[in-house]
Amino acid sequence: MAYRRNIIIILTHGLRSDALGDSQTWPLNTPNLDAIGNRSMRVVASSACPADPGGMVSLWTGMHARQHGYVDQTDRAFGCDGFPAWLIGGGYYLAGVGNVGAVEPWLHESVVVEDVNVIDPVGCAYMDMIRAKGMDKTILAQRKTRARNGPFDPDRLLLEPDDDVDCFIGIQARQMMQDLPTDRPWALIVAFTGPGNDLPPPTIYDQMVEPSMLEDGFVPTDFTKVNALAELDYPRVSLQRLDRQRLARVRADYLGRVSLMDYVIGRIEEQAKERSDFDRTWMVTGSDRGYLMGEHGLLGHRSFLSGAIEVPIMVTPPTPVKTEMAEGLVSTVDLAATIAEIGGCDVPAAIAGRSLLAALRDEPVRTLTGGCCVSEFGRRLMLETERFKVIFDSVTNEVLGLYDLLNDPDERTNMTTDAAGRNLLDSLRWRLGDALMPLRALPVSG
Repeated sequence: MAYRRNIIIILTHGLRSDALGDSQTWPLNTPNLDAIGNRSMRVVASSACPADPGGMVSLWTGMHARQHGYVDQTDRAFGCDGFPAWLIGGGYYLAGVGNVGAVEPWLHESVVVEDVNVIDPVGCAYMDMIRAKGMDKTILAQRKTRARNGPFDPDRLLLEPDDDVDCFIGIQARQMMQDLPTDRPWALIVAFTGPGNDLPPPTIYDQMVEPSMLEDGFVPTDFTKVNALAELDYPRVSLQRLDRQRLARVRADYLGRVSLMDYVIGRIEEQAKERSDFDRTWMVTGSDRGYLMGEHGLLGHRSFLSGAIEVPIMVTPPTPVKTEMAEGLVSTVDLAATIAEIGGCDVPAAIAGRSLLAALRDEPVRTLTGGCCVSEFGRRLMLETERFKVIFDSVTNEVLGLYDLLNDPDERTNMTTDAAGRNLLDSLRWRLGDALMPLRALPVSG
């Protein structure tokens, strides 16, 4: 037992795959995440559900939204077993820090931080710390402003990094790691609230990227096409007031939080290296979904545009590897099965996710959905193939969007009214049916 793999599981909220500095999409350096990625198996995955809380449930369980049923924003209790239960069944000591309240029953020890959507939570370790410092009125006022304005006009505080919610989670994770057992395998889950939490970063990260460098690519929202692109996260009036300067400020806030996450995750890895069992410690990093930052004039995540669904997954063994999936599509549902294989744990045979470790053995990763990615939220359903992305209304069967990802990677041309697009739809409907068929046979959470 003592020589089985330990696992550090880093879960982020709203981290786009192109937010990492080495993608060279944004003028941002993320040296720690880049270094982790450079010695990892690294893939770009499509979120199985870009709606809260469905995206995180897919990470926990290895299930698609169609299976676990969390397709809308809801406060109902998490009701599915997932990789925490599998690790416990495999003899692991399991600890968790951050947004781990949903899986707390499976944790041997935990420091629970409620999601920032809960303005004044009870039993939140972060808010307990804030109250002890006499800062609770300031933080509560900021959260009320966030609930009212989203990312558009945040309440900017002169906040020290250690007083930020995600820095707090990182500090608690490092402290917890010092006392994890050495005589049995352990897994530490660190679940952050950001970077897609609509909070401005602490002061020193506030100008990590100069906003004037982030104005390019602004386009006003075309509300005649919104229904094909997204369900709006924010009121239309807020998007109508969006201009290139305000969009640049939103982008700068998001990237500032990415830089904060980079620092915090780097410190967690440094702490892990101080342990005597680091030579058998793996790290898995993933995100529930991405975040739109002005694509088509939109902000938020309730969309199938690439910025909202493309997220990074990195699997980092103690001995460096450099593997990228050469072909095939993967999804966030694959993260849970990957964690289970690292830990040598049994998983339910019917889950949709498949372990990505086959790629380390130069073997194909076989997916339950026939090499396609399927994602769903509300009444929207997406199928992504090697070349095309098609979006349906799952109630009316109307085709909302069809994009040629090879010739139109920025998804600017909706092909639903083109003759070429209409000719494709029959074959794509067949592929969707083939992808959904095995999912229908799986149990749905109550």
